[in-house]
Amino acid sequence: MGKAAWRITTVLLVAIAAYLLYQNAEQRRQQERVLAEVRTQAEASRARLEQLASEQEKLRQTLSESQDTLAGANDKASLLMREDLFVIRGMLLAITEYYAAMARMPATPADAGLSAPEEYRGKSLKSAGLLPDGRIELVFDAQSGADGGRVLFVPDLAHVDTMGIQWHCETYDYPLIRRALPTCEYKAAAPSAVESAPNTPAKAD
Repeated sequence: MGKAAWRITTVLLVAIAAYLLYQNAEQRRQQERVLAEVRTQAEASRARLEQLASEQEKLRQTLSESQDTLAGANDKASLLMREDLFVIRGMLLAITEYYAAMARMPATPADAGLSAPEEYRGKSLKSAGLLPDGRIELVFDAQSGADGGRVLFVPDLAHVDTMGIQWHCETYDYPLIRRALPTCEYKAAAPSAVESAPNTPAKAD
């Protein structure tokens, strides 16, 4: 075979090799594009599933609250408590205004312009007092379903500078408290001895 033939053969082999390399690179790029599309679709599907799960949970909570509200409408004890719980609005406002002016929680009910605990008597409410740590304690009679049962409103000062005082309602005595107040939380654990202490205001320094 002459030199010309060898040159032609070499050129052809180089061209074929270059073509094969190009095809191989194109196949890899195509595979990467397909994989990227699959990942994008999988991520979109996952995000959609999470969104659906979140929406279902919100719907479940809404239905649960609605059921509690409807059940509470026919529950005499919950109805009485719901009406008595309106007293808390004025107390929360008074304490919030005191904190805004003094940058501390009131030591006694009188500091915030509140009446004595027993003066807040309602249909099932026996008293509404201010505990030394700033919590508001509502005590109910037997008509509430638990004689001496308590509902607490706990102040959260974590973001007071930007959001003001955030109040959290909780009770250890009323498993069905959401029928009376949907935003209140029932805690099954028994309160500690400190939480059960009498409503005696802290002494001023």
